[in-house]
Amino acid sequence: MKFRNLALAAAFTVGLANMAGAALAQTKIYVVDEERVRRESKVGKEINQTLVSNVNAGADQLGLKQLKTEIDAEVQRLKPQTESLTKEALEANPTLKAQVDALRKKQNEYYNKADALNSGLERADTSLSQALIIVLAPAIEAVAKEAGADIVLNTGMTWYAKDSTDLTTKVIARLDATVPTLQALKDALPKPPAQQTGQATAPKPGGG
Repeated sequence: MKFRNLALAAAFTVGLANMAGAALAQTKIYVVDEERVRRESKVGKEINQTLVSNVNAGADQLGLKQLKTEIDAEVQRLKPQTESLTKEALEANPTLKAQVDALRKKQNEYYNKADALNSGLERADTSLSQALIIVLAPAIEAVAKEAGADIVLNTGMTWYAKDSTDLTTKVIARLDATVPTLQALKDALPKPPAQQTGQATAPKPGGG
């Protein structure tokens, strides 16, 4: 009797596994390459160009190009005089030491400004990337519904998806049609709640 129950249980388990396998085989799996969407879509290209333009403008405003030119020239000028000197010998030459110290100060200034510019770039990139994800979601959903997809995976977060179909080209076309510019991206973002104007009326004191 026990053997019969065990046999029935084993048969039931195999049946469930076969049903699950059949259901998984019928699942329509699609993928989207988000990085490619960022590179090839109209709004993605404008985002990248905007970031590059901001970096160039920031570098000009901070004087990084001129500072780098001056540092490189000073390094080349001082190299023959300092490359064979010991620390003690440099300390014994106040004029040369002052020039080396000035160069180091200028190098530190360059690194600090460059770090500040890079930090600003990273914040802007993060903000724009998050905004792109917001408008990308409905584009993927629309294309997925048209394709009859059950699951859509991001190729950047998936190692392997058997028998999957790539929807990236269609998603890019959809995004180009619905959010073609950076301004359109900004307009499509959820608006922050409006702030109430004026001050709340203070309650009147009680009394007769």
